Amino acid sequence: MRERTDEPAKLNPTRDGKKTGVILVMVLGAVGSLPLVILTPPFQVPDEMRHFDRAYQVSEFRVRAEVQNGVAGGTLPDSLRQLVHSAIPSSDGISCRVTPAPIAQTLRLASIPLDPSVRRFIAFQGSAFYSPLPYLPQALGIGVGRALGLGPLYLFYLGRLFNCLAAIALLGLAVNFMPFAEELVMVAGLLPMALFLYGSLSADAAVIGCALLFSALSFSAGARGDWGKRELVIAAGAGAVLCSIKPVYAPLLLAGVVPGALRPGNAARAIRSHAILLAIVLGVSASWLLFAKSTMTSPITGAHPSLQMSLILHHPIFLARVFSHVFSLTWLINMYLECVGVFGWLTVVLQPHATYLLPLASLFLILWFAVRSPREGSIKRALWYLSLATASAALVVVALLLMSAHVGHDSVMDVEGRYFIPILGVAGMAAIELVPGRRTSAPPWRRLTGVAVIAVLQIAATDATIIRVFHVF
Repeated sequence: MRERTDEPAKLNPTRDGKKTGVILVMVLGAVGSLPLVILTPPFQVPDEMRHFDRAYQVSEFRVRAEVQNGVAGGTLPDSLRQLVHSAIPSSDGISCRVTPAPIAQTLRLASIPLDPSVRRFIAFQGSAFYSPLPYLPQALGIGVGRALGLGPLYLFYLGRLFNCLAAIALLGLAVNFMPFAEELVMVAGLLPMALFLYGSLSADAAVIGCALLFSALSFSAGARGDWGKRELVIAAGAGAVLCSIKPVYAPLLLAGVVPGALRPGNAARAIRSHAILLAIVLGVSASWLLFAKSTMTSPITGAHPSLQMSLILHHPIFLARVFSHVFSLTWLINMYLECVGVFGWLTVVLQPHATYLLPLASLFLILWFAVRSPREGSIKRALWYLSLATASAALVVVALLLMSAHVGHDSVMDVEGRYFIPILGVAGMAAIELVPGRRTSAPPWRRLTGVAVIAVLQIAATDATIIRVFHVF
């Protein structure tokens, strides 16, 4: 492992419009997600009340949740739950109906005082065992609000704001480190669903941003054949955030192995760098999982992960039957739609429906104006990236089968499209490697402009949909 100073000019992140791409993705990310901090009604993002509770807990420097009567959660100010009951018609943590939520009506909830002295135990099983790392931005925002003596509603919005700013910064870093095809980060990172999550308290904002950043660093290291010291440190941090909360994305940690190891005389150095990276990331993740093991209560009654795992190990055909039911054409189409954007608690569909075709148009532009020559394309790299994306997708399904399905049931009902957004960077690079590039690349402004215009259309459709469905104004 060494710092590289003799990199090709095309890999220098300060050249060839790289700064323009960084600025563009951050501006579009801000325009697309910052308004949603206010426009999206409180707790109309999946599991947001649980994320609010967990972020508040972290803001008090309590990194591990509590368990009472077999339920994980924490002792928090009762006014947090009062805000939830006042803001949404359902607070069971499972679903919320779509109801009108004018901004003027929501702001009236600012009169609820925090009163941190009146506390009670609040259950939030879905997020209780999550690492505190993805909650640091939200916790910082909430901590600022608490220091200013603000009420729960303001704490909620400050947590959203800091989470959003952190996600935008991660997108900018990801574009900065992409060795080529930085538009791929823009397509995945500016999906309507991704922007919707950035503007919330969800830990998925950090998961998506860190996954795209780690993938970009892996592509850069793979193209050069080695990791720079600075990049290795950033990748270790991003990987620790990603895998300490969602270990199912661990296969993405191997994205740079094959490209780097295939370079003549470079295999030993590439493997050594990845061994260091894996040791750090997996060590942090394993340490957290062991530390928080006592808080890992199943969020769904009737689920028994240990029994389900035993069934899988003794009857492999059962798992094959699960995959055959899950990975059907109908399921794939539904996951694509949710991945692009189905808002609220998976009840608010993007309008107009043609918006769902826009990400495909962006991907077509990237492939059409590909900058890599046919000589540089690699079937081996493409298959490697595709296998990692497939492995992560399979682990997502298996994890939900263990944690939410009743023992012996061969259907998984809780898989959502947003879980696959972190995989899109690696999957998209597989597509780029498979498609022969143009020998003379198109001007960078042409590719960036095309993707940016499509992103603006997606942002407009997202805002219009949220405003119309929730009657925000």
